[in-house]
Amino acid sequence: MSEQEGISLDDFRVLVERAGLNLNAEELAALKPMYDFYTPLVQALHEVELDDEDLAVTFLPS
Repeated sequence: MSEQEGISLDDFRVLVERAGLNLNAEELAALKPMYDFYTPLVQALHEVELDDEDLAVTFLPS
């Protein structure tokens, strides 16, 4: 993925600040490719239509 794809660095900086992180320019530049990689994968998970019977919680005590 090229650097031109995905969210702009300025918009990414705003998201990072809203998340309560204070990153310098170097840290932002290192984190942004990971954000761009995972964003479409997370969007795909959000698009899955699950009914009540599809959800389950399992607790396995040690």
